[in-house]
Amino acid sequence: MPEYEITWPYEVTWTIDLDTADPVEAAREALAIIRDPTSWDPVFTVRGNGQTFIVDLDPDHTDPSGQGTPNVTLAA
Repeated sequence: MPEYEITWPYEVTWTIDLDTADPVEAAREALAIIRDPTSWDPVFTVRGNGQTFIVDLDPDHTDPSGQGTPNVTLAA
């Protein structure tokens, strides 16, 4: 019988504060930042399995690929 990995649905959000003239401009500016390969803000809020975590994929600012050692904390 095959083994199955149990998975959970997770909601992952990235938050940024922007000063703009309207919500559409804010969304477009955020999208430009997300798509910019030189932009790197690797901190996410991850909710799932009844818990909320703050995940920093590059806490030492040394590995912008996101493959380094992350810092994961349980949110209050």
